[in-house]
Amino acid sequence: MGRILVLLLLLAVLVLGASVGYFNAQSVRFDYLFGAREVPLIALLVADFVLGVLVALLLALGRILGLQLELRRLRKQVRDLEIELRTLRNLPLSDTPQR
Repeated sequence: MGRILVLLLLLAVLVLGASVGYFNAQSVRFDYLFGAREVPLIALLVADFVLGVLVALLLALGRILGLQLELRRLRKQVRDLEIELRTLRNLPLSDTPQR
């Protein structure tokens, strides 16, 4: 049942993408820093989407790397604390009488 739902969702996305491409096929003038060019609107939309995804991935990558460094530091801290706890458990009990 899950596969059928995923396939139907994928088919709907493909049909939606094809219809957006069909209705946005006209050429538009794209002015950029070094000149201007006539490009299909759908190509411009896809390029902007891809550029946005790449920027988001780069920003997320910086955050992920920072979190991985913090995770490594915390794992080392846990390992050190476990060693300390093992050492404390192995200490002999004192021979002093209790009151």
